[in-house]
Amino acid sequence: MKPLLGFLASLAMAISLPAQTSPPPVSQLFAFSCSANFSSCPEGMDPTLSPIQLADGNFYGVTWWAGKGSSNNGGTVWKATPSGQVTALYTFDFNASGKFPNGENPVIGFAAGTDGNLYGITESGGSANAGVMYKLTPSGSFELLHNFCTLSGCPDTPAPIILGKDGNFYGAQFQTLFQLTPQGDWSQVYSLSSAVGSFSGQLIQGSDGNFYGTGRSASELCGSFLFRLTPSGQFTVLYTFPEFEETTSNLIEASDGNFYGGSTAGIFRLTPSGGFKIIHQMTQAQGPSPSRLLQASDGNLWGLSVDGGTAPNRPGTLFTLTTAGKFLSSEEFNCAKDGCNPLGMVEGSDGNFYGNAITGGSASGRSPLGTFFKVEAGLTPPQ
Repeated sequence: MKPLLGFLASLAMAISLPAQTSPPPVSQLFAFSCSANFSSCPEGMDPTLSPIQLADGNFYGVTWWAGKGSSNNGGTVWKATPSGQVTALYTFDFNASGKFPNGENPVIGFAAGTDGNLYGITESGGSANAGVMYKLTPSGSFELLHNFCTLSGCPDTPAPIILGKDGNFYGAQFQTLFQLTPQGDWSQVYSLSSAVGSFSGQLIQGSDGNFYGTGRSASELCGSFLFRLTPSGQFTVLYTFPEFEETTSNLIEASDGNFYGGSTAGIFRLTPSGGFKIIHQMTQAQGPSPSRLLQASDGNLWGLSVDGGTAPNRPGTLFTLTTAGKFLSSEEFNCAKDGCNPLGMVEGSDGNFYGNAITGGSASGRSPLGTFFKVEAGLTPPQ
């Protein structure tokens, strides 16, 4: 009788556990690569940030290093068709003096403007070697808009940017939340007290017009905090993470009006009034410390973990869960086939996901250094 009771108890437990659905397949569309002796990496290497799909149906992204002409160039903006044909649209190259006047390492910020052009922020290069803001048309026409750290005291330091509802770009770094016009004019929007902490990560502008984002607490005992800043300049810390916990992904606003993000504790929900809850604690196999999060057209949360999966490689994972916190699926990346350490992903107009992994991939006779990948999600985006 005891074995039968044990079997029935196990069966009941299995029925009560939420079933994990089969994850959609991930496949490499293109491998960023260098020649065997690393003398040539024409499309660039180590793709970072999330790609952007423009109205022409193509995807655009950035690499950290290399590009046309020399493997010592400072990175690229690349263009990819949905089928995976990738070309370097623009290379950040060095001049005869070995400097990068138009910027180097375009990995800080990348956004689309209301004019259909691409706007980005580089990590270094420019007149002060502190980065630049640039504009790039889909046809590859480049314009330098702003050299960072050229104002007195260097309040203008590079940071991830978003497109605001007014058509300007906004970012936050250290104690400064700033605005950049499409012409490259920089201005301070808000100055944060150093007693509170410093800004970190990417902003989001909510449907209510307020800015929301993350910061680092001035206290050594606390990690990250989540904040709101109104257009009138009212700053509020909505939630402070406990000791040793911090945010790890971007912040998004979902269709339910709440904000979601990833942290070292798991996936969290934040209400506009500051209500906070961890809705799911990620396991190592699912992907701890998520690096990217989005809400797809199916209403669910989809994300990436840059180092999730099985040890010791931990190549990264793709996962999905509901806004209520029910975990649906996860899939581990295959370094040799899909790439390793996925950093960025967007939902394409065809209902599939497109993203980039910073390392790995498959490139016959060459050294693979990251991929442009596709996830066959088969969703139905709103028209």
